Amino acid sequence: MNLTKSQTDTVVADSFEELNYNQKRQFLCAADEKHAEHTKYADMLIKSLGGGVYNKLIAKFTNGDYRSRLIDGLEERGITCVTAGGECYPRLLGHIPVPPLVLYCRGNTQLLKGDCFGIVGSRRTSAATIAACKRISGEVSRHMTVVTGIADGADTAAVRGALPSGNVVCVLPGGHDKMPPSAEGMLREVEDRGVTISEWQPHVSVLRYMFTVRNRVIAGMCRGVLVVSAPKRSGALITAGYAADYGREVFALPHSIGITSGEGSNALIKNGAALCQGAEDILAAFGLESQTGHSDLTAEERQIISYLRENGSAHIQHIAAAVGMKVFQAVTILSALEIKGLAVRSGGNNYTAV
Repeated sequence: MNLTKSQTDTVVADSFEELNYNQKRQFLCAADEKHAEHTKYADMLIKSLGGGVYNKLIAKFTNGDYRSRLIDGLEERGITCVTAGGECYPRLLGHIPVPPLVLYCRGNTQLLKGDCFGIVGSRRTSAATIAACKRISGEVSRHMTVVTGIADGADTAAVRGALPSGNVVCVLPGGHDKMPPSAEGMLREVEDRGVTISEWQPHVSVLRYMFTVRNRVIAGMCRGVLVVSAPKRSGALITAGYAADYGREVFALPHSIGITSGEGSNALIKNGAALCQGAEDILAAFGLESQTGHSDLTAEERQIISYLRENGSAHIQHIAAAVGMKVFQAVTILSALEIKGLAVRSGGNNYTAV
């Protein structure tokens, strides 16, 4: 890492677990003897921490061996530090009430400089909604960097959709070394093509409250957020709440009545979120032109997808009969539509357009 002294100072101060967020900022002022209020902040910290703790931290802060070991340890883990105010620090994130001092990153940190859009949702998301999420994410990622989490369901679908473009960011709920084994494969792919980020040092284990803290980062760095799915109580709704508080655009996919994983999404729309039926709705809100098109579909594919869009979910036998095909012919065409992300098997031999 090519860090300036000021950036290294920030990373070192961020490593002090004895300090909370505000105290770390105060410490950076107190440790800088050229700062106009150096004495003021030093006195505040001595009063709150005690002189012994404060002096111990100052000694560590100025210790060359400690500073070198810290930075070397991060580099050995493949971590790049992006500090508040730095070139790659997300522009919008710096304007939220409590922006992270440091983002610990693996991958292409240049992605953090561009326009970002958040896509979040529930672990329990229907197959049709998963397919729609993947398709929307893929289209949005051609224009903006998609930002999401690491959970199964909607987050994973958003990642899979954006990975081909490489414009994808996963925001971790804890340190890089403490992610669940089930997510390792996907995270390696993201780090190869996009970037993973965390405001926690690599060794920090995930605690329940960190998911909410993480969600503010997703909302804070993005121009808008799409809630793909959400029950009445959901982390995705928390992200949407942060986005609204920060003045970002909030979108939600509509769900049929009675779908538990869509109750929160429908409530968002009822309360003023923009209804999203496809990537074109998102892109239009930001003055961007959708590149979605189905000119590559065969006549038979267009015939079946039109039937599904008019009738919703349908059994393969009904589909075949309606379009005048043999069942085996319809199955082949539906498989092609699934690969193109336009249809999904929704249980048994039923299919749904997405």
